[in-house]
Amino acid sequence: MSEIINNRQKRVELMKSLIRQLHQGMAEDRVRKQLETLLDEADYNDVFVMEVQLIQEGIPAEVVQDLCDTHTRVLKKHLDLQETPSTVPGHPVHTFIEENKELSKTTLQVRHLVNQIAAMPVEADASEQMHALHQLLNNLMDVEKHYKRKENLLFPYFEKNNLPGPPAVMWGKHDEVRELLKTTLDALQQVPSFSASEAAAFNQLTVSLVADAIDEMIYKEEKIMFPTSLDLLTEQDWYDIYTESDEIGYCLYAPQYIWVPEGKVSTEAFKKVSQDGKVQLPTGNFSVEELVALFTTLPMDITFVDKDDTVRYFSPGKERIFERTRAVLGRKVQYCHPPKSVHIVNRIVHDFKAGTQERARFWINMGGRLIYIVYYAVRNAQGEYLGTLELTQDLTEVRSLEGERRLLEYDQSADQD
Repeated sequence: MSEIINNRQKRVELMKSLIRQLHQGMAEDRVRKQLETLLDEADYNDVFVMEVQLIQEGIPAEVVQDLCDTHTRVLKKHLDLQETPSTVPGHPVHTFIEENKELSKTTLQVRHLVNQIAAMPVEADASEQMHALHQLLNNLMDVEKHYKRKENLLFPYFEKNNLPGPPAVMWGKHDEVRELLKTTLDALQQVPSFSASEAAAFNQLTVSLVADAIDEMIYKEEKIMFPTSLDLLTEQDWYDIYTESDEIGYCLYAPQYIWVPEGKVSTEAFKKVSQDGKVQLPTGNFSVEELVALFTTLPMDITFVDKDDTVRYFSPGKERIFERTRAVLGRKVQYCHPPKSVHIVNRIVHDFKAGTQERARFWINMGGRLIYIVYYAVRNAQGEYLGTLELTQDLTEVRSLEGERRLLEYDQSADQD
């Protein structure tokens, strides 16, 4: 066994050396040949461990993200030999793979239309074909739910096992796909008609890149991420992911099966915090049921992050503005945000801990709604930092209020949704 481990670590060290050479701009063909010789005995675990160690050794996740496509392309011949993981119907990985099949069908349709347009006479009207492409790209926007289930349900288990690097890299690739899709759809919205030559140029610059990016992510999931996940996560972990998945939703696919884990798993969502069912506070008390109902009723989303930057609570609102699942509990707040905004999160938390700031406010327009987000430093009576409270509220209706309406003017019909 020790010989196998030593051989694996030796392969990983050599692979890291070659990847660093790629990073330094050395000839890809030469490095590829060396990697191909080395990888005759390698598997997906070697690739995963290599990424983990590169990040641990100081190469930024953003740099590994940039290298990700290159080293995947170099390793592709060998990764192709890895079989797509097989799981029972209903298992979260089975659902992810079924979604990938639907995504692949859609990108294939996209490529077919792109080729059809490229073969048209240059002055021909391609508006109808571009409208069809527009619809297919709208369908591909459903990939957001696929990615969010990975980010909010699967990635936390890597972080809990001290393996935050590869998820951070993959999250960055998710954001690239999101940006490509958004930019392409925004551009299509602005142009009512296309000649075939205009459409072909547009497709080459944008649409084809979208299809490539989605297909490449499918490949990385099925050859590296999912096999590694199946090795890493317990049956209880997968069951927790399974029970949380409905809350986020599914991508171009509706699960057809109920999954029953083989081993014994806990189905208890939470335990009461007091024997008599009451939570005593300085100014009153609640039953657990009342407390849960109170936070559910509040017209805002609440998330609490403790002094160690760990997510400890979120309110279970019926219509949350930003998704939260129980998998986020115990997760470092830095891993709950896209990599490109983590430095801002760190700065806010640093300022709260240092006592130089007490709140940070932001507001964004999202789908025609005004969303107000405030972070508060939470301190005890002695002023010691206990954590950060995030409040998120839809202010669209409040912003539209005019004049005044007093209690004596209560109108039952006016407050019905």
